[in-house]
Amino acid sequence: MKNILSRSLTALMLLTAASSRAWTYADGDVLLIFRDGVHDVEFDLGNISQFTGHTNGYTTPVTNWSPGLVTGTFGTDWTTNGADVTVLLVAVTTTNAWLSGIQPNTTAYAPGPAGLGSIYGSVSSVGLAPKNYAVPTNSVGQSYVIGVVGSGNAAKYKYASYDYIVSGGTYNAIPKLGGLAPFIVEQTIPGSLEFWSVQAANATQVPDSLVGSFNLTADGALTFTAGPQAATITALSELGGISTVSFTTTVGNTYSLAYTNQLGVPGNAWPVDVTTVVGNGAVNSITHTNLSPAEFFRISAQ
Repeated sequence: MKNILSRSLTALMLLTAASSRAWTYADGDVLLIFRDGVHDVEFDLGNISQFTGHTNGYTTPVTNWSPGLVTGTFGTDWTTNGADVTVLLVAVTTTNAWLSGIQPNTTAYAPGPAGLGSIYGSVSSVGLAPKNYAVPTNSVGQSYVIGVVGSGNAAKYKYASYDYIVSGGTYNAIPKLGGLAPFIVEQTIPGSLEFWSVQAANATQVPDSLVGSFNLTADGALTFTAGPQAATITALSELGGISTVSFTTTVGNTYSLAYTNQLGVPGNAWPVDVTTVVGNGAVNSITHTNLSPAEFFRISAQ
């Protein structure tokens, strides 16, 4: 009986270990990818729904990946490895794409000339190729380490790498998702990545939606915050009782100016000027007629 129990426990542990190494990519899964031109380290974080539908300011740590696997591949100091290691996040369904980005833009973000279908094909191939090429899995669940260069049997898995797939095997235009994205999708470490919901281009294209941002620290702490990054007031001037407040914006978000002459009043109770501005990625401004000799201002975004 003891031997049967022992064998059963051993089998259970083997099944558990095998399950933890499984790669079960599906449409809508968010891929977290680190790359340096020699290796890709790829993680499947699970469905995009975990990052959508939250109120602005919602913040959560992202822990279902392994910083140790990244440092084990690129070295313990991934932030200064020749400034080569970059990070990105992507997800696709047949009707939508979500892409990380670092470039403020003065126009609406939209798919490149190849369109949403090509973005879908490229990103879904990145998710499916490791299984198709039978790339060996790691002990860390939902992850792969793939060499991206070289020839012969030792490099037979490179065709399943993010680098190879998005570049069409040329290793060119990789920072812009092989030329399919209108902006750079990668960020050096440490850094912050905006996360955009990209819609199909059409005649009445509106700014794509900013889902939130991911921040990655030098010690491997990844955090997601929903909604636009806080606007920064860059200049304030006053002439003849009219104040002009200048501030940074993000494409597509609506900004308003709250004001008060009593700092003890809670921020959510400050009056709001009727003027609003839709962000375009540049520094914008709102003019405000002062109601008292001294006023304090705060910019909010929706």
